[in-house]
Amino acid sequence: MKSHGKWGWSSVACAGWALACLLAPACSRNPNPASGESPESQQEAISEVTLTRVARADVTAMLAVSGTLAALPNQDVRVSSLVPGRVARMMVAEGDHIRAGQLLAKIEDRPFLDQIQQADATVAQAKANLENARLNRERNENLFQRGIAARKDLESARTEESVNAAALRQVEATLALARLQVARTEVRSPLDGIVVKRIVSVGEQVDGTAAQPIFEVANVREVELFGNVPALYLDKIRVGQRLQISTDAFPGKEFAGRVVAISPAVDPSSDIGLVRIRISNGAGLLRLGMFLTAQVPLETHAQALVVPSQAIYRDQEGMPQVYRVVGESAEAVPVKLGLETQDRVELLAGVQAGDTLILTGGYGLGARSRIKVKP
Repeated sequence: MKSHGKWGWSSVACAGWALACLLAPACSRNPNPASGESPESQQEAISEVTLTRVARADVTAMLAVSGTLAALPNQDVRVSSLVPGRVARMMVAEGDHIRAGQLLAKIEDRPFLDQIQQADATVAQAKANLENARLNRERNENLFQRGIAARKDLESARTEESVNAAALRQVEATLALARLQVARTEVRSPLDGIVVKRIVSVGEQVDGTAAQPIFEVANVREVELFGNVPALYLDKIRVGQRLQISTDAFPGKEFAGRVVAISPAVDPSSDIGLVRIRISNGAGLLRLGMFLTAQVPLETHAQALVVPSQAIYRDQEGMPQVYRVVGESAEAVPVKLGLETQDRVELLAGVQAGDTLILTGGYGLGARSRIKVKP
């Protein structure tokens, strides 16, 4: 019985071993059903890319200087009435073009006309008094020469004539002032330009001081952009430098400007200095208060190695690199960057003119990868 049991277990072990040998080749020929991948999908992935070449070109570093438009110095004026009174008429409105000396508004002049009449009457009375004093002086001189009048009477007559002459000059000055006040009831423009703002309306009372202006007028044939520039770049800008200026109000349109002044001081809290850029505005497209941006060239490198900005990638440490293409593969090449513009980058090291680089599709590639160029 013991011997039979021993041979029985041996037979079972042999049968199991034989079955395992038969199944092993079949298992090795089938893909792993749990992986869900075919042999084709397990091959290396090939990225589709577009290409560009390293070229030589002039590249210029630009500084964007933004700010708001203002009129030239002494060309933006708040016009006030020189006399107090009620606004009787207004001849212009916002946007009207005006000339120097043009009538803008009229202040009610009735009180000042009454003052002229009063001054006229006073002048007439003073003239009569002077004439009477003159006749009295002549009479006393005649009597004195005949020995009838005393010297004292003659001197009194002469003094009376002088006093009346002075009184006449005083009232004549009062009359001239009254006439001047009537003329001042006409509010006129001090310059050629445009009405920027009408501050009061007909019927309102004004006090005749600069604290209560009636209009704002400005000459806008030329305007100035007040731009803030970091102190680091102020020495790279020069007076007379020509600039191209743009605004979102006129997409695609550029205006020509020039630097007219650079602030000799900077704000100590922000380390920023003011640059004044003058712009011709003969067509009147630019308005005061508009926000504009001027492109200021800082530095130019002639015939530099340049590539499109899209061709620059970053490695895991954030360092710049490009993918140089040789045949159907691309290798990562560290580069040193120079001047950068909106669409191009200067390369100082790592590539040569004519090298083919990946433009798009390079994200995620390794140090060396197979690629396929998009048709």
